[in-house]
Amino acid sequence: MRGLWLLEKIFQSFRMKIPDQLGNITTVGFRFFGFRSIPDQDLEQTGGDFFTIVKTFEPIDIFVEKEKYHLRADQMIFVGPGRSIDMSNLRVGRGYVLRFTAEFYERSVEDTATIHSPVFFGERPVLYHDSCFAEHVFNQHITIRLGRASMQGNYIFDLVAHHCVESLLLDVYHEVSAGGQMLQQKNTSDIGLVNHFSMLIHKHCREYTYVQFYADQLHVTARKLTDICMATTGKTAKSMILSVLVQQAVRYIKHTNLSISQISYEMGFNDESNFRNFVKKQTGHIPRMLRGS
Repeated sequence: MRGLWLLEKIFQSFRMKIPDQLGNITTVGFRFFGFRSIPDQDLEQTGGDFFTIVKTFEPIDIFVEKEKYHLRADQMIFVGPGRSIDMSNLRVGRGYVLRFTAEFYERSVEDTATIHSPVFFGERPVLYHDSCFAEHVFNQHITIRLGRASMQGNYIFDLVAHHCVESLLLDVYHEVSAGGQMLQQKNTSDIGLVNHFSMLIHKHCREYTYVQFYADQLHVTARKLTDICMATTGKTAKSMILSVLVQQAVRYIKHTNLSISQISYEMGFNDESNFRNFVKKQTGHIPRMLRGS
């Protein structure tokens, strides 16, 4: 009885704490922290294998792939692995960052379908207004539960953390699905391969634009990779690479003060004129026109 009394006292202490004072919660493949206590190494992500969910309780800006996204109160943003995130200004706000790997989350076919979807792998990050998870509800159902579970051993914590992630994902997953943005998932393994390919593109497209490099990383032939991409997305593997490359280039042009020459260097082009021609061919506009749009 005394043991139960002590456990209840601990739970009550969690309820009385300001959520950001609960401390960061990390384990293999899972990270959770309040804005005010984001570790330095997590402020900026370049590439990486983590899926990221940012939940804010007040308006705040976040940068994904150099582009600014304005989040309103009670909004979430979902960012897939391989994409650069700058969260350096979040420490002044109220909210949470939750990050996890595919290895941590995938425990069923449904789990795989949920994370390997446009929720995380669309052309742009998904912003979702979450009216069901106001601050006090989020703290009760997510923050305090994770704090409790962290004292109950790895097995219990992993179960609770997985359920917390799932509860945040399901509504947005079904809303995106209802909006007709979901792929027809005929083959889950193909979907996973294409999204792994997409993650690798975001990591390496400035250095490697040929399909064979990615096929080697994925342990398939270049032809098979292209066939799977065509069947799944309607695009060739090469066009997917170029699409991400031009998206990154356009973001640099529109959202930074770098010169076109500097951007061409950042994007891996040895010659500025080649970069200008690439942008013109892919977008129909010269870089200077994009900067002014």
